[in-house]
Amino acid sequence: MEKISKILMPVMVKKGLGGAAVASQICFFASEYGKGSFVATSFSKGVLKLNCADSIDAGEVQMMSEEIIAHVNKKMARKVVSKIRIVNTN
Repeated sequence: MEKISKILMPVMVKKGLGGAAVASQICFFASEYGKGSFVATSFSKGVLKLNCADSIDAGEVQMMSEEIIAHVNKKMARKVVSKIRIVNTN
């Protein structure tokens, strides 16, 4: 993903899609960290939205939200995520 992003990011920015590309990259890193316990659905204005399959997963994700934020910010090499919102739990 990192090699691809180095190539695609400048192209996306030139096309006016820089924000969408960054949001997509953030969601990818978050979902990768979640390993199936959640899926990152969107990112906007510092808020990362995560979709959990059930309330048990949602509780676990809530407890590890600081770890998720730290992981994504480390992968992005800057502080981009400041808050996590859990959505669409059953």
